[in-house]
Amino acid sequence: MRLLRRFTALLLLPLAFGCGQEGLPENETESLSSRADPFTIIRETVQNACGNAGTTPQIFSNTLMSPAALNVGGGAPANWNPESGRMSRGGIEYVSANGLRFELVTDKCTYIKEVKVGSRVVTPTYTDGYWYSAQDSSYPPADPSRYGYNLWIFFPYLGDGSTNQVTITVGRTSGSGTATYSFPMVQVDSVEASYVPAPIGFSRAELWNMFGKALYTKFNGATNSTVLTSSDGSTRRIYGYDPNSLQISVTSNGVGFSFKFKTDINNWCDPTIRAYGTFKLNANFSGISVHWVNAPQASLDWPLLCQAVQVVPILGLIPTLIYDIIESEAANSITSTIESSIIDSLPETTDVQLFLDGSTTRNNELLVNLKLPAPSIKINVPYDAFDMNRSATLFPSGENLTLLASGLGVNDYVAGVTPQTTLYSGPNGVPRYGSTTWPNAQTLSRATNPVWNGLPIARLLARMSPTVVSTSTYQYTPGCTFKANNKSGRASVRFGVNDTATDAQRLRGIFGAAPGYSLRVVFLNDFSTSSADNASRCGVTTYSPTYGSDWPVLANP
Repeated sequence: MRLLRRFTALLLLPLAFGCGQEGLPENETESLSSRADPFTIIRETVQNACGNAGTTPQIFSNTLMSPAALNVGGGAPANWNPESGRMSRGGIEYVSANGLRFELVTDKCTYIKEVKVGSRVVTPTYTDGYWYSAQDSSYPPADPSRYGYNLWIFFPYLGDGSTNQVTITVGRTSGSGTATYSFPMVQVDSVEASYVPAPIGFSRAELWNMFGKALYTKFNGATNSTVLTSSDGSTRRIYGYDPNSLQISVTSNGVGFSFKFKTDINNWCDPTIRAYGTFKLNANFSGISVHWVNAPQASLDWPLLCQAVQVVPILGLIPTLIYDIIESEAANSITSTIESSIIDSLPETTDVQLFLDGSTTRNNELLVNLKLPAPSIKINVPYDAFDMNRSATLFPSGENLTLLASGLGVNDYVAGVTPQTTLYSGPNGVPRYGSTTWPNAQTLSRATNPVWNGLPIARLLARMSPTVVSTSTYQYTPGCTFKANNKSGRASVRFGVNDTATDAQRLRGIFGAAPGYSLRVVFLNDFSTSSADNASRCGVTTYSPTYGSDWPVLANP
């Protein structure tokens, strides 16, 4: 898909121009950039054909024609392609394509003097993915004193939210005057219309810790014993939950689990019970519920010389136990934990559950989809502990930005586990080794403090550029919102992760170990300004600006 995105325009444009449509010239067509008057003499300028060599050129209009843009209000036009689209907000162009086409109208006797993307000077010659083509406008201006250009600018695909200033400079034929048109361009992975579902991801490691914590709580912590009431009203003590027996798998078939514990039986014949099952989640207007792929069940392992008696009463405990761990409305059950992490962050409305739009599973990740009534952009956030030389993402000041993230951003070794194994972290991160209160948690060890000490390792972060007052760093929670704010009118936000620079560099140096996260940034003001202003906020820490290399800046990649 990326290959198509990068080269479709390159292949089709010569054909389009050959048919008199919008497109690129044949190879032999003269570039308008070469139309500078040849009669420029040292210390003396020969007058051009228009008689305006001594005047400054004028740019009367510069209309961005391609790629197609979202309609006002976030609706998609006909034949919309989110991977080759555009959205305009506050003078900023969010672009998911690798090229732009302009209709540029100037006075006559001008030429394209220079085109820049960031600090990169772009020429008519293809170089490292950059080039431009300037041709006569397909529709010449009605005013005979004006001239129209059909200008294409191409650049490499970047989906990481990088911001670069696009600058077009027009020169005067046989003169020295220039006129410039410039605007900020944010390169994104896709531009999404309103009501397009966005996934929120929960990694296998996160689900592992949810199960481990819930089971530890169910068995009364270190006491490791509790009493269950079966469906027939009888009671029985369960004890001896083995944290090392916990197993969690996440595949396209669902979330599978198993764990072991014991129960009281007469004659010292307490069996070891292995409980197991597989489930998926339903996520719709009624909330989040469990769909059992394989209903919870159990197998019993009896001590030597004991007879398998009272099997039926024991098996009757399993549905009750599993319900408490996974399905109940208790605050620490699996579904309650997932639902509250999503619902509590969404805009405060009476119909908040209407935003839920299904759930799926894939290898090592559970996804819950949200469908918000506002447009969004998708950014591929690299595994950057604010140690990389990359640019920030520009937003209009005053925008309420809602964050919905997914993906397995990093694969690293689980701390304190033998034999050595690895975990995948999602955008919520995983606990730092030594910070958990339940046994056999999946954690990551770090020798030094991460960007935000006390938060889970690998959690998604957003850092707003330093101002004269302060710098703010926001921590991701599913569906949380923060406001882009800068007195200059535009705010630069750099997305990264909560890790140490040393570990981020180590992981990026291992092929496939640190792919980063997929982030949807929703422009919530388009839903409702009042709801957006009252939406649950992302946690934030603020500090005085420090002049350092990790400042988000506009920079050509």
